[in-house]
Amino acid sequence: MTARRRAGRTSALFVALGLIVIGFGGAYSYWESYYQHRGFQTVALVAGAHQGRLVDVNFYSRALGRKADYLAYLPPGYDPARRRYPAYYLLHGSPGRPEVYVTIANMGLRMDDLVARHRMQPMILVYPDGRIGGSTYSDSEWANTPSGAYMSYVLNVVEDVDHRFAAIENRRARVIAGFSAGAYGATNIALHNLGVFGALQSWSGYYLETRSGVFAHASTAVLDYNSPLDYVRTLGPALAADPLRAFLFIGRDDDSSPQTAPMARALAERGARVSYALYPGGHDWQLWHAHLDQMLILAAHDVSQAPRSGTGPARTLTPGVVPIPRGPGRRHARTTHREPAGAAA
Repeated sequence: MTARRRAGRTSALFVALGLIVIGFGGAYSYWESYYQHRGFQTVALVAGAHQGRLVDVNFYSRALGRKADYLAYLPPGYDPARRRYPAYYLLHGSPGRPEVYVTIANMGLRMDDLVARHRMQPMILVYPDGRIGGSTYSDSEWANTPSGAYMSYVLNVVEDVDHRFAAIENRRARVIAGFSAGAYGATNIALHNLGVFGALQSWSGYYLETRSGVFAHASTAVLDYNSPLDYVRTLGPALAADPLRAFLFIGRDDDSSPQTAPMARALAERGARVSYALYPGGHDWQLWHAHLDQMLILAAHDVSQAPRSGTGPARTLTPGVVPIPRGPGRRHARTTHREPAGAAA
């Protein structure tokens, strides 16, 4: 083989390798973008809207015994010298991280648009970080377990928000919400801290805990304490003394959907003002994404009204929902849900 032919083959090989590298790089870039946005278009500001500001906060968490973090989105026109703001706490699922509310849900930009259209009042949006050791694939379940006191960490975040920002320091001005494991965590945290949160939203939550994950070695008493459907029945007059506004929604095809109506009834029977909905769909971002504006508007509505004790049964917002048998047993407890990797519109 002549030197010229060898040089030509070498050049062709480098070109081929370069194309392969570029192909892999392009594929990685595509999948990274897909992971960030799940195929949903980024929300654009409407005419006349102004953009708020995302703040990455580091602070010391007494509950975790270390430096911790969370994200806060300050509304457009945020001015602590002129006014104080209600706060909306949003817990991510598993696998997940706080940034999903920025990159996938675009909650801040959605609020900016809704404020500009006079459909909601400005709020401080707060995204706590429930990852164990910073791992996106961990699942703390936002509970106090041997893996970390993540329920108490959320309360530390509330304290820091009240101290650091112009947040209204009153339970009536705080809403806690989340999707999947974050919905379970929001419900569990709200029921154990009725003096902290006045409103709850559960997006595809489950309400019965099992011996798995961070609860793998938990006693029956610990499981009951961390199962909202069991725990709410122990509250007695405590829930009526601190009335809670709650909205629960889930996809009809979700394995945990049979727990939703019993949970709503149990809350209503103890004085909470509850509505729930079973929407077409499963356990994925396609369902959650369709209701993000609705949840923002509802959160702003709830903090604008003083909660009062419920006067009737839990209401379903969807016509034709089939009644769900009361009191599912422990064997029908939660199915471990993982945020689906391919949940795109």
